[in-house]
Amino acid sequence: MAVEKLNKPYPLISELRGQLITSLSFGLFIFLFLLFFQPFGLRDMDASKSLYVLGFGFITFLAMILNFRLGHLIFPNFFNDDTWTIKREITYGLWNILVITLLNYIYNAFVTGKAIHPSSIFIFGIITLSVGIFPLTIMVFVRELFLTDRREKAASLLSRRIQDEIQDPKQHSSSKLIIRGNSSNESVELNDENLLFVQSSDNYCQVHFLDQGKLAKELLRVPLKDVEAQLRDHPDIFRCHRSYLINRQQISKITGNARAYSIHLIASDEKIPVSRGLKKDSFFD
Repeated sequence: MAVEKLNKPYPLISELRGQLITSLSFGLFIFLFLLFFQPFGLRDMDASKSLYVLGFGFITFLAMILNFRLGHLIFPNFFNDDTWTIKREITYGLWNILVITLLNYIYNAFVTGKAIHPSSIFIFGIITLSVGIFPLTIMVFVRELFLTDRREKAASLLSRRIQDEIQDPKQHSSSKLIIRGNSSNESVELNDENLLFVQSSDNYCQVHFLDQGKLAKELLRVPLKDVEAQLRDHPDIFRCHRSYLINRQQISKITGNARAYSIHLIASDEKIPVSRGLKKDSFFD
């Protein structure tokens, strides 16, 4: 049970704006906390107290933003939006705490003139991690519950609205569509209601559709952006993810978890991911 909870999906902060806001928020929190509560003998300081405390806040900000940027560059497989989980979030949070602790220890030693001892750094880091793991874990699990509940409710509303539109015959009329590859002999022609989705893979696209009621697929050498341009006159087909075009008529329901939404299809067991930045109105004409 514990392993299942740790492997639950969790949102990764992958955009620079979100990383800057998060890093600044934590840096500001550290600065204000130390300035107002003045632990660790800060009350006995006379001069330059605010500037001294500001250094801890700046180090927190700098350590977090560097971890964000370098981590995504050096370990792209670990920092993956589609595979980010509670376990990875906690692991990454502990790494942040450790780095910030070590840098703040060195900063404090430099400012106060105290000698740096490797053994005391190690002990200080272990103590900080053992204390920090509990609030960090609680915070992550609470946020996961909140985001999951919010997305599940929103997904339920979207599903009901989509079903209402699909069942209304006035909303849709059958038409032919043709998806052409870069070669003259590559193409897929079908009625638009039979298209399920189009998935990109580098400069290729795999078209998934129904052929006489059976699932079929065709690989075309063409980038997804070109397929999207070819189908711009078919409003039921829209881009829901950087790698997917989806046919609105084939959506059975939408589900959500803490990380993102997923689209379920009427005629296939495939679950289609939804980009976090996609507006909800994109599901409708």
